[in-house]
Amino acid sequence: MAQSTRNADEFGDLTASAKLVHMVLQRESPLTQTELIDRTELSSRTVRNALDRLESAGLVNKDICLEDARKRVYSLQNAN
Repeated sequence: MAQSTRNADEFGDLTASAKLVHMVLQRESPLTQTELIDRTELSSRTVRNALDRLESAGLVNKDICLEDARKRVYSLQNAN
């Protein structure tokens, strides 16, 4: 019950696209922005804005891609 209340508070101000990106990251993680665009079928700008919102809310981590340092990979924050 406490977990669902926490999720409701964290997701209350997020856009539908940010919620979709979060859901995809729950299923598969880590992913690059390009991989998120492919899986969500959202525009690059929409995914970028969703990731910015999720980062601001403290819900995702952004790390350097080990295969290509120019890219970033996104994963969910560990829930404590």
